[in-house]
Amino acid sequence: MKITDIRCHVMSIPQPDGTGCRRNWIFVEVETDAGLTGIGEATTEYHEQAVKAQVETELRPRLLGMDAAQIERIWQLGFRDFWWRRGVVHTSAMSGVDMALWDLAGKATGLPVYRLLGGLVRERVRCYIRYGPEFAGVDRDTAARRCRELGFDAFKHGWGSPTVPYDGDRQVDVAVAEHTRFRETLGPGTALMIDAGGMFDPQQAHRLIAGLEPLNMLFVEEPTNQDTMEPTLRLKRDFPGVKIAVGERLITRWDFRPWFEAQALDVCQADICHVGGISELMKIAHFAEVYGIQMAPHNPYGPVALAACAHAAAAMQNFLILEHCPIQPWFDQVQVDKVPIVAGHVDLAALGERPGLGVELDMDLVRSRGHVALTGRRYLQADGATPLL
Repeated sequence: MKITDIRCHVMSIPQPDGTGCRRNWIFVEVETDAGLTGIGEATTEYHEQAVKAQVETELRPRLLGMDAAQIERIWQLGFRDFWWRRGVVHTSAMSGVDMALWDLAGKATGLPVYRLLGGLVRERVRCYIRYGPEFAGVDRDTAARRCRELGFDAFKHGWGSPTVPYDGDRQVDVAVAEHTRFRETLGPGTALMIDAGGMFDPQQAHRLIAGLEPLNMLFVEEPTNQDTMEPTLRLKRDFPGVKIAVGERLITRWDFRPWFEAQALDVCQADICHVGGISELMKIAHFAEVYGIQMAPHNPYGPVALAACAHAAAAMQNFLILEHCPIQPWFDQVQVDKVPIVAGHVDLAALGERPGLGVELDMDLVRSRGHVALTGRRYLQADGATPLL
């Protein structure tokens, strides 16, 4: 089964009011001489055109004619055949190709990908909703209640309505107040998480976690930036009863290694669209398992990434929970064969024995919505400087 073509498609998703662009999904197709096509996802904000170029001008000529079943060989070639590597553009492009190859492997054998990864260790994959554009025009408290109505028992919010000008000390108070209200709205039976987005310095992050500790958070994500490990490590030591989650901006097992060895995190948020696809996510998960670290893959992207994460999580012993951001109506409309979400979980029984990843896209719809540049996010302090985020 030889690779005959590799194509990359960038699909823009508008803001809830229909203007601008909320996100660009990046889908990768790998065609073979067996008449089978695999689909992967490489969504990467602000680098969409660079990822597309990396797929089509660098990876494609290297991989044409190769046996699509040699997934590990192709991964190693895609990684090591470059002098500059481990950048997010490079590994995101590889991620899309890798997912497509696993999809092809399943289609060629008639098996779902989770069986090729060793089979099920669980019957369903728990997901959480991240407050965002899927709740267009809905206030946060209503969104939280709707999350429960949709069957999800886990909810994540960000660091709160931003202070203007940005003030990290005031922002701590905003974040704690908003999550206290969420806990009151959702009750003790809902898992609650915060994405702090690396927006706080070490002292502010310490005060943030102290304020959130009584709320029994499932985890606190990126309380400080990930450029250096030590601030997060200190927080983990100071708050042993609070799970610290890190990893969406780390790439490949080489980036995760020092964090794992220093026990600087409790929950690993490796992103399947950035680390190198299914192949690398599974290696990172096995590596994390040695240190007693749980996996909560970062996944605010499209349906192919959701499907790939679900197959990996189904075969991953140390899986905790999976992020799910269904930007509607596009998330449902772009799927021909949909990822089955039942009661807040990817239902593996409903997914059944669909070969490959078990998701197919309306490629006419994908191609009809080309790339639209995202508007950057910028936060300024009172003196006009950018915070140390």
